[in-house]
Amino acid sequence: MSLLLIALAGLALAGAGLLRLPHRGGLMGPALAFLAGLMVMALLIRVATGALGIGRATDFDAVVNHAVEVSAEEAAPIIVFSGASFSRNAISEQRLTGLLREKGYPHRVVNLSLEAASLAERDRHLEDFMAATPRAPDIVFVEIGQVTDERPAFIFENSKFSMRAIDQFDLTGTRWAVQGMLEGACAGTTACVRDLVLTGMHAGLNVLNVGLVSQGKTLATIAPKESYEGNDTPREEIDPAWRAEELAATVEAASVKPWARAFRDAQRARLMSEGVREVAYYFPPVIEAGTRAYAGGLCNDELAAFTCIAPLDPALLASLDGNEWLDRDHLLDSGAEVYEVWLAEQLIASGILEGGK
Repeated sequence: MSLLLIALAGLALAGAGLLRLPHRGGLMGPALAFLAGLMVMALLIRVATGALGIGRATDFDAVVNHAVEVSAEEAAPIIVFSGASFSRNAISEQRLTGLLREKGYPHRVVNLSLEAASLAERDRHLEDFMAATPRAPDIVFVEIGQVTDERPAFIFENSKFSMRAIDQFDLTGTRWAVQGMLEGACAGTTACVRDLVLTGMHAGLNVLNVGLVSQGKTLATIAPKESYEGNDTPREEIDPAWRAEELAATVEAASVKPWARAFRDAQRARLMSEGVREVAYYFPPVIEAGTRAYAGGLCNDELAAFTCIAPLDPALLASLDGNEWLDRDHLLDSGAEVYEVWLAEQLIASGILEGGK
């Protein structure tokens, strides 16, 4: 890495010499020369690190490398579940794969999920997987969560100016985030302004390659790590009466942000063009009725033409009315086991697995 830094420093010095303007009065000329040099050097750094496979290493890269490893080792059809922490805590690859194979379906499940992952960040790493996998997955299931539809810059709730936050605001990620916020996909005017400012700052850091060389790593060499991390101990005390009431409740679904619909349309078209047989949708169980209703509303409206699995089954929810919750939004390992049994049944009943047998 130190040799790369020396080489890039040499390029920067050479570029500064080439772009030097004749001495003139005023500030405009030097300012333009500085900006031009900065952009050229940023581009050269991006090209060099890209050629060497160097990136801002995050936990998501370890999950991607695990998915690539599984895809290379398995001959069976691959099912990818792409989500945030809702999915990370709800789907064990090994257990769900075992449940399907017990029913005669050879598919191998891969969980490509990470906490606080926005739609754009998940899509970015899904594309990393698609670029590295030896074969396209048979099915990609995309998580449909209300919080990520309503917060295109969701990472700011958990982390600012981290490698993950900077990494996702490339040209595409910034474009979707700005489109969503301009449509009001944030928690009020003040939050929109704050998120727009933070988005601009993170996009600038991305363009200028901040952390890319000094802290970057060769992504292909990052040790693979499975997404699922089962938990046995609750981190939040949940009122049993409230839990029972919410799990039994049915409410109206909130309206969907147009940017999220456009994002899903573009993502689906791209994945299909890359060889994915089916793109489908799902959402794991949560306690709050409104969050579940949002997923159900999407399944019944925008995504009615596709396989879409929302956790609205009263029998499933009744079976989770106990000590199966890490907190109000995430399952313990025991709850994940309950959900996986139900999810396997839903996958089989939907017929989506038949094309990959």
